[in-house]
Amino acid sequence: MSFFSDLTDPVPPPQNAVNHRLLGATADVLKYAPRRLRLENGDEAIARAQADARYWRERAFKAETRLRALETRVQQLARRAREQER
Repeated sequence: MSFFSDLTDPVPPPQNAVNHRLLGATADVLKYAPRRLRLENGDEAIARAQADARYWRERAFKAETRLRALETRVQQLARRAREQER
């Protein structure tokens, strides 16, 4: 009966389970997966999220700047049109 009890004992996780999450066949399968599925630790995901946030923040700033410039131009044109009507 000890043979079957040995089979049912759980396998202990590696000492540093965070760095060994891709064990066995999973690593072989994931090497063909997209990069976002192959991240080995959270640091890469955090860095990528921060880079994405920085990109969108810069893009929003540029859009806001352009909108303000357009608004100023429209106001100038409206002012000129009113002056020409007089």
